[in-house]
Amino acid sequence: MVGLCPGCSQRVSPPTTVPVSGKVLLKGEPAAGIRVRMYPLFDMGKIEWGVVGETGPSGEFTLGTGAPGNGAPPGEYIVTFTKPRIDSDPEHNGLEIEVDDFQGKYSDPENSRWTVTIEDGDNELEPFLLD
Repeated sequence: MVGLCPGCSQRVSPPTTVPVSGKVLLKGEPAAGIRVRMYPLFDMGKIEWGVVGETGPSGEFTLGTGAPGNGAPPGEYIVTFTKPRIDSDPEHNGLEIEVDDFQGKYSDPENSRWTVTIEDGDNELEPFLLD
């Protein structure tokens, strides 16, 4: 007997996106290695796609939704920041874990002071100033 799984063979594609780029400054200087995450204030459908980018040496980033650098769906977002680093966790036999060098200061979407609106077309966001 062969079992059928309706919908199991369907591919799920990320939503339609537009180009989004920006820059992060930490104490007025370009900040490298910062993960920029955006949380939509609108319904993106059944799947909650991550809208994420990471800054390069110049502090610049491009966002991706389901794929690196492919942009973000138009709409309003809350923006958060982390500075990820891999560390060894002595409590778990040296297992490597990701820690935030900002210690959560900018990572809580409930307490974020940054919101942006992504429009149709290319989006160059104003620099984000972290202190």
